This record gives sequence, structure tokens and C-alpha cells, in this order.
Amino acid sequence: MAKITRIKAQKNKRRVNIYLNEKFAFGLDADNFLKAGLKIGQQLSETQVEDLIFKNEFQKLLNKTLRLISARPRSEKEIIDYLKRKKTDPKLIDEVVDKLKSLGQLDDYAFAVWWVEQRVTFRPKGKIALLMELRQKGVEREIGEKIIAEKVDELPLARRAVERKLKIYKNFPPLEFRQKITGFLARRGFSWGTVKEVIDEFLQKR
Repeated sequence: MAKITRIKAQKNKRRVNIYLNEKFAFGLDADNFLKAGLKIGQQLSETQVEDLIFKNEFQKLLNKTLRLISARPRSEKEIIDYLKRKKTDPKLIDEVVDKLKSLGQLDDYAFAVWWVEQRVTFRPKGKIALLMELRQKGVEREIGEKIIAEKVDELPLARRAVERKLKIYKNFPPLEFRQKITGFLARRGFSWGTVKEVIDEFLQKR
């Protein structure tokens, strides 16, 4: 058993430092501190100390991941990879992921919808590239294919992408124009049928 000999508020007032047997033992967020009902003179078993430390680490990681998600939505794989880079205990990773899901902050379907809509709006890409990106983010193929089928019409996206390149390629000879645009659209993940149709359209307008 270890005795709580000091409880000291941290500068931000939202956390406290717990001292056991006159030595600093661990920090704890205010919520868990109040829930535990800790007080000076209280005796804690090794199991109780480990549980409080676990809860402290869990809350810190949860807060960090919530800040990460507030910048932009994240897939489950992105969150797991982020926590693994911090050498997080696997049990803690599971707890944080489960909590984020219960809070509605982690949903691969909603993430995939957001990702595709962002690409469609700001950086036109074809279905092949979008599916590859979603797979790299850990989104299941079935989910990616479903959302892409619902949200992506390649032809207008390919036209928009080419229009942004016309200043560079508009005066190129037809063959070179075709080669340059073909390579550009292929790298953006557009299907061959879409690439051919769009190039033919632009060549007819010249």
C-alpha cells in the first residue's frame, strides 16, 4: 500500500499531481481526481495506482486525438497509427478508439464521405485514385466503392482538371497535347474511357 501525502494543483488548474509516500507518483485530470475521491492520508493499493495511471493516460490521449480530429476528420486507421507512433499500450489504443466511436467522433463511413467530397470540390481525381486513397486510410473497399459510386461523376471532374492545365498545354500540337493530358489525367486516377472522351472534347474545341 502507498499513502497519499500531497495533492498539488498544476498550473492550468485542470490537473493535479499526486504524491505517494512523499514522492511524486502521477498526474491526474480533474474529472478522474474527483471521481476517485482522493484525499491526503488515503492508502492506495498497487492495483488502484495502476488503474489511476491508466485513466490518466487514457484521458491525455483522448484529448490529443480529439484535437487531431478537430483539425479534420480522421479514419480509424489514422488514429490507430497516430497512437502507435506514440508507442501507446495496445489496451489504451482500444479504449481510446472505442471512446471516440461512442462519442461519434470516429466513423469510417462519414470520414470517407468527407474525403471524397473534399477531393471532388478542391482537387478533382478519378475513381481509381480516390479508392486507392481511401484504402490507404484504412477504409474498407466496399464502403469506398459505394461512396465513390454515389458521389463521383468522372467526366465533369476530368474536364475541370484539364481546364486548370489549359494555360500550359493549350498551344501544344494535338499529339503532344493528347500525350500530356493523358499522362496528367492518368496520374489523377481517371479511367481510360474518361480520359479519351475528355481529350477528344478539348481537341474538337481548338
